[in-house]
Amino acid sequence: MTRNIHLHPCIYILLLIGVHTSATAQITLRTNTAHTVKNPQPVMGSVLYDFNYVKDTSRRDYIYTETFELDYAKTSSYFTSYTAKQNDTLMKNQMAMAFKNAPDPDHVEITLTGSAATSTDKFYTERHPQSRVYAIKMLVGASFIIPDAGTPTNWKIIDSTKTIQGYVCQKATGSSYGRHYTAWFCTDLPYRFGPRRLNGLPGLILEAYDDRMEVVYRLNRVENLTTGRTPIGLPADAEMTTNAAFARAEEAFKRNPQGFIDARSSRATTGRATGITGSFDVSKIKSINVKKTSTEPKGIKANNPIDLVTDSL
Repeated sequence: MTRNIHLHPCIYILLLIGVHTSATAQITLRTNTAHTVKNPQPVMGSVLYDFNYVKDTSRRDYIYTETFELDYAKTSSYFTSYTAKQNDTLMKNQMAMAFKNAPDPDHVEITLTGSAATSTDKFYTERHPQSRVYAIKMLVGASFIIPDAGTPTNWKIIDSTKTIQGYVCQKATGSSYGRHYTAWFCTDLPYRFGPRRLNGLPGLILEAYDDRMEVVYRLNRVENLTTGRTPIGLPADAEMTTNAAFARAEEAFKRNPQGFIDARSSRATTGRATGITGSFDVSKIKSINVKKTSTEPKGIKANNPIDLVTDSL
C-alpha cells in the first residue's frame, strides 16, 4: 500500500509517537528515544521469543508472527517488540538519508518502507521481593505507567523436563488474565522473568503457551551480555495512571486530536522532535510516502485479545 501524505507539522509528531488515527492514514512509527529511567538496572542478558498468535478466532488458518525481546537485570526485566525496534532503525536510517540527500533542504520528500504495524506492548517487571508488573504506554509524546491490578500467576511446578536449545527446562502451569498457560523455565538462568506478564518462576521462562495454542512464545535465542545495553527501568518522566483513565484519554484524543494536543501543550513535543530520526526540523518535511508490506489476509479482525480478562481499574 502506498499513500502520499501532506500534513501540518504537528501531525508528524503524532506519526512519530505511533498514534493510529484517520488523519495519519493508519501509519505506525514509534519513537526510539532513550528515556531517562528511575533506578536504572544494568542488563545481564536478553531473551528473544518467536511469537505466534491467533488474532482472529474465525480465521485460525492465519497465525500472526512477531519477535519479542526480554532484557533482564538481577531484579527487573523489560519486554518489548524486537521486530518494532528493527523497523524503527530501518525508518530512522531512511529518514536520515532523505534529509541528507534532499535537493532542497527546506522541502524534504521522504519515502519510508517497512513491514506492517507491530505490537506496542511494553512491560516492565520488578521484584522487591514480590513481583510487580507495569504496562508502559505512549500517547501524544507522553509516557504513561499502568501498574497491574490483577492477581499474580499462581504457578504449579510439575515434575517434567525438556531441553530447549541446550537449556534443561522444567514445566509449570498457571493462569494469567483469563488464559491458562504452560511455561518451561530454566533454573540455570536464575531470573524470575518471562514474556509479557508471565513471571515468578525460579528461572527464566524460555517457552510459554496457552492451552488453546492461541498465544505462543518459543525461544529464538538467549544472549548473555556484560556491556553495550542501555540500563532498564521505568521512564522517569512518565505519569502513573490506570487502564480506565488511559482508555478515557485515548478516546478523548480520537474525538478531538488537536484539542487534546492543545490541552497537553505544556507537555507535548513541539518544533523539533527526537525519535526515529534523531533531531530534525519537522517543518521542513514536504511529504512522506509510505510503502508498507503485509502478509495479513484481508478481513482479519482482532477479536481475540491476549488478555481475555482485563484490569477493572
